[in-house]
Formats: sequence, C-alpha cells, structure tokens
Amino acid sequence: MSDLRILIVDDSVATRRVLTDAIEAEPGLAVCGAAPNGLLALELLSRTRPDLVLLDLEMPVMDGLEFLSHVRPDHPKLPVLVFTGTAGHANEATLEAMWRGASDYVLKPRGLPPQALGPFLRAELLPRVRALGAAAAARAAGVAAGGAVQDRPRISAPAAAAPAPFPASRGTPGREPMPAVVLVGASTGGPRALAVVLSALPQDFAVPVVVVQHMPAEMTEFFAAGLAFNCPLPVRLAEDGADVACGIVWVAPGGTHLVFSGEAARARFRLEKGPEQNGCRPAVDPMLRSAAQVFGRAALAIVLTGMGHDGLEGARAIRAAGGRVFVQDEASSVIWGMPGAIARAGLADAVVPLEQLGGALVARAHRGARARRAGGEAEAA
Repeated sequence: MSDLRILIVDDSVATRRVLTDAIEAEPGLAVCGAAPNGLLALELLSRTRPDLVLLDLEMPVMDGLEFLSHVRPDHPKLPVLVFTGTAGHANEATLEAMWRGASDYVLKPRGLPPQALGPFLRAELLPRVRALGAAAAARAAGVAAGGAVQDRPRISAPAAAAPAPFPASRGTPGREPMPAVVLVGASTGGPRALAVVLSALPQDFAVPVVVVQHMPAEMTEFFAAGLAFNCPLPVRLAEDGADVACGIVWVAPGGTHLVFSGEAARARFRLEKGPEQNGCRPAVDPMLRSAAQVFGRAALAIVLTGMGHDGLEGARAIRAAGGRVFVQDEASSVIWGMPGAIARAGLADAVVPLEQLGGALVARAHRGARARRAGGEAEAA
C-alpha cells in the first residue's frame, strides 16, 4: 500500500519543518510538498496530487479560507485538515473553514514553540491525519470497484440486522407516533453535514431538533450563528432548565453534556458538567440515553459523520425504547466512524445519503402526523 501523501500549507518555516519531520517519521505517511501560502499551495496541488492537505488559516498573499474557496469546486473530496489558532482561543475563522469545506481541525497548543510540538503532533494531529486519509482511501476504493459509491444510493437498512417492529401503542396497535423530538449527533465533518440536513426542514417543522456537535466551548456560539444562516428554523443554545420547545433547533453548549428531564409533553433541558464520555463533552450518548427515557418510542435519532463510536450506546437505548435511528451513509461521510458503528451493530433503521436525510426526516414527521390524525378520527368514529 502506498504512503498517504500530505501537502503542508503554513507560513511559518519552523512549523513546516516540524510538521515535515513528524510526518516523515511515521510509517505510511509522506510529505509531497510544502507551501507558505494558499496561492503557492494551489499551484502545488496539480503537481503533487496530495491525498490530504494540512492547512494553516492565517497566511499572507492567500489565507486558508480563500484557499478552501478555490479548492472545493475542483476537489470536493480532498481531505483538508486545518491546523491553526490556539487551543482555548478558537475564533470564527476556524469555524468558517468548516463551512467552506475543511474536513476537521486541530488547534495549536498554547505557549508551545514549534520545536516543542512533537508529542502533541503524535498524540493529537497525526491520528486525525490517518483517519481522514483512511476514509478518503475507502471512498476512492469504492468508486474504483464500480462507481456505485458516488451514485445516488437508496435509503436502506443495514444487512447486519433488520430493525425490530415498532411496539404497539395503547389502543392503536402498530400505529407509528409522530416524533416528539429529533436528536442529531455529529463530529468530524459535522458542521457542513448539519447545514445540509437542517436547510431541508420547512419553516413550519413542528418538532424540536436537538443537536450535539463535538466542539470546544468557545466555538459553540459561532457554530449556532452559522447554523442559523443555513436553517429556516430559529437556532438557539440550550439552557439549563429551559423547556424543549417545538419548532426550534437547539444546540448543546460546548463543555457540558445535554440531557432531558421530566415527561415527554413537558420535557426540559439539563446541562451537566460530568466527566467526558467517549473523549467528548458534550457527547452524543448522554443525550440519546436520556431521550430514550423521557421520549421513548417518540424519539428519532440521526447520527452524522464523525470519528469514533459516540452515539452507539445511545442508539441502542433509543431502539430498546422503540424509537428510530437514522445514520448517514459512508459515501457522503467525511469519516464513517460514528454512523458506521451503529450500522454495523444493526441498530440503524435506515442508512441514508446526506442529501436525502433532511427529506427523510420531514417524511417521517409527516407520516407520524398523518397516523396521529387517522387514529384520532378512528377514535372519534
């Protein structure tokens, strides 16, 4: 298997040297080029044909954001890992890079000169480089095997296990309820994926949508504001003790787990600063587990692109309570870690291409509403 070829784009000579040394010391990784700004990086792209770009944002001549705007139309699947900023001081530029198509980001550690970055790079940066590279290689292999990966895949249930039948509700056996809440979890590649899904929701979508995106606390407000530009519904940060009101997209604040309390008809948010779960806070699992307890079979979970397996145990709880779980398909995911873990465990009711997820969500809500109306008419008769 050939080495993963990496293009480094950073205006600091010292940083480029340290990154090159760290990458070249790793088996299976190789630096195919280095550029001090985005303009030179664009020239190198066609000559070096990298498998991944490691990108700084603050550079002269052409910064990282402008570079992304030029790259994405011609190279929509090329993984771009942003390595910029300072941990604890993320800004709008970091999140703007995600909206413009960056695959993921790693913030540079505060107070460390480039020469002392080695341990940090091995622990935090290079694992993400490998994961993004492996995901891109898997997608490319799928296309080479027959091209079906990039076609329009149909909504499908995983082959590992068929979904269990919906438990019968009192008085209306087999009738599927309208979702009382939509729960969305995402990580790597999540901001852009969320924008695609939420932009498909109509203004009169009468179900609360609750989002957990793996993200540092200092970026959450920027993230919510960015989602608001892409979503017909109002977007708000969830607050401790607030009612889970309908027709709003609620975003979990960074640094806290978001869970639910009370009963489905009068549910409230609770924000907890407990230990990290699956290396994250907020994490998807606590949200899904508590939703299973509060909303039961009226919970609909959607797990989007992301590294790791956060959401797996929560999906298990949702299914055990009679709720439904959709996951993003591999072809449209930046990394099929979180959704893939759920699909392989046989817990996904449907594996859905990103562009179809919003429509599938609206259809599910409409079917539930029709079933509720039909049930009411039958009871009245």
